[in-house]
Amino acid sequence: MSLFPFMIQEEQITTPTTHKEYEFDFNTGQLTGKILEGKEALKIWIYKTLLTPRYIYPIYSWDYGQDLEELIGQGYETDFIKSEVERRVQECLVVNKYIKGCNNFDINLVNDTLQISFTVNTTFGEVAINV
Repeated sequence: MSLFPFMIQEEQITTPTTHKEYEFDFNTGQLTGKILEGKEALKIWIYKTLLTPRYIYPIYSWDYGQDLEELIGQGYETDFIKSEVERRVQECLVVNKYIKGCNNFDINLVNDTLQISFTVNTTFGEVAINV
């Protein structure tokens, strides 16, 4: 409440900002120069986050990236690895204010390769991810 109740302050109108990212060609490892917005931009952010190891690059904060490498070569049971992968993927993605959560995880260990597919619930709608 204002000290002077007879003075009415104008409400600040805030427009919701949309997420923007530069388009990235993962096959060539090059930026395309195109700027994406909304769901497509968030998809690029998710893939880049999942490809970046956490705590390695000083340019990124400690909240950015994944820490799945700690599970490699430790001899953990498959069920433990699957539950840890799900937890760690969710933790690394929910730092983005546009991501509400992740679900429908399908995690497969094929030889020495980890394959993950899941759905990300965002403010722009659902995004299917396959890594």
